Amino acid sequence: MPDRRAPEALPPDEQGNLVGTPVSRRDLLRQAAVGASALGLSALLAACSGRDRPSSSAPASSGPAGSIGTVGSGGAQLSLLNAQSQLQVGRQLYTFGLSTPDNRLVTGGRPEVWTARDETSKATGPFPADWFTLDAYVMTGDKSPRSELTGFYAVQLDFEATGNWLVAATIDGGGGQRGVARGGVPVAADPPARVGSKALSERTLVARDKVDLAKVCTRTPPCDLHGITLDRALASGRPTVVSFSTPLFCSSRMCGPVVDELLVAAGRVGQARANLLHVEIYPDQKAADKPVRAFTAWGFQSEPWTIVIDRKAIIRARFEGPVTSTQIEAALRPLLLR
Repeated sequence: MPDRRAPEALPPDEQGNLVGTPVSRRDLLRQAAVGASALGLSALLAACSGRDRPSSSAPASSGPAGSIGTVGSGGAQLSLLNAQSQLQVGRQLYTFGLSTPDNRLVTGGRPEVWTARDETSKATGPFPADWFTLDAYVMTGDKSPRSELTGFYAVQLDFEATGNWLVAATIDGGGGQRGVARGGVPVAADPPARVGSKALSERTLVARDKVDLAKVCTRTPPCDLHGITLDRALASGRPTVVSFSTPLFCSSRMCGPVVDELLVAAGRVGQARANLLHVEIYPDQKAADKPVRAFTAWGFQSEPWTIVIDRKAIIRARFEGPVTSTQIEAALRPLLLR
């Protein structure tokens, strides 16, 4: 379930600024595609692929009454961190983070989110977002590299057409303090792993014993989600959840925690009811620049990805970047009943 406690990262400092948990700029860029704060930019400054790029920021913009530029007018300026590189047309989960100008992550609370096609059109919203905590990493005793970003916000949004949409999020920090962030997100008609499309059947590596596990999984210790190939899972007549991730080499350092969330979900659901598997992107640790065929065939350029697939091999949910075990189970549960 989402954590709906009051924000832990928005008390005002002595100057009245909003503050939060310290995180490095490099880690912020690696974790998410950073939305340009200045309205009017046609593209998003993407860093999900692990290539650090500079971000830009600007004071809150103004605009016609009701436009996205007026959302949160007068609030403290925050940065919007998109966890996804590309969304698809329609209703879907939008995952994001918020940070302060001094690179501190805002955590907790329930931001309100608005969307708009451009600067002057009326903003649609507000839509309340929930805070989710990635806590499986601690539960499983994983020793893989871990991002300092241990949580994220998520909200269901509608994107009616392709293009670069504008997003604004506001959050109250108590004491009259309010933060506002603006950015952009690209929406495509046919992005990788589009919900409703057929899952691509690819033969992937399996491990039959503990010795094999170390050869097909870079997690420390290796996970046990390598008992079936992806093509056999899709043909099994059972729902499938697959994580394309690389705990050791992950640019965002989010892969280890996400695999752990899948491990927790697998323990609660059971492999007899569904296939839950991890596809290691770089099983050959001496060739960490050559991803496995399944990863490139699906068209992925960032990591991690978690895909939920029904009994007929149709994709029913897609999560790029962070996802919790409860989100995985919520997407999988309806498929277990069919």
